Amino acid sequence: MVTAKGKQFDWRPDLTVQEILERLGYALPMVLVRVNGQVIRRADWPSTRLPDGAVVDVQPIVAGG
Repeated sequence: MVTAKGKQFDWRPDLTVQEILERLGYALPMVLVRVNGQVIRRADWPSTRLPDGAVVDVQPIVAGG
């Protein structure tokens, strides 16, 4: 299982950060993603495979003045 934003997803060996974000409905890239506490760069989302038991933390990046 993988946990993201309080939801649990079935794990499989090829599950990526990008896929989890899509399942959560994040269409915009303006988020910070951590997997088990480690920041994952946006460029690495499609290729970063999640380990079984991973905890994915997604936080929106808000800009303003």
